[in-house]
Amino acid sequence: MYCLDTNIVIFAMNRRRPHIARRLTVELQAGTPLLVPAIVRFELDYGLAKSHAPEQSRFLLESFLAVGFLHPAFDSDDAREAAAIRAGLEAQGIGIGPFDYLIAAQARRRGAIMVTLNRREFDRVPRLAVTDWTG
Repeated sequence: MYCLDTNIVIFAMNRRRPHIARRLTVELQAGTPLLVPAIVRFELDYGLAKSHAPEQSRFLLESFLAVGFLHPAFDSDDAREAAAIRAGLEAQGIGIGPFDYLIAAQARRRGAIMVTLNRREFDRVPRLAVTDWTG
């Protein structure tokens, strides 16, 4: 099971990094569970809200996300997991971005491998497997 960070979804959709789009296609065809966390969806929707072509962008996003991704809601167990991650990292003086705590919590709770281009942040999270698909 993989958990996709916002940057992975964006690069797969716009195909600026063809290797990511190809890998995503392979995983979808194999039936691999692929999570798009609620917080990633928030970040994507925020991008749409700022878009110069919001209707076209929304159509592209909805079409992309309709092909077999899992969309777990952010629940109270995720909130507790995120709080534990944040407290632990901040105690070490190595915090990460505020939304990254929430995304990492959803991935870690579900035993998913975090797929991101932002390894610098997510590699700090204990017991979170992290990879990137850039090749």
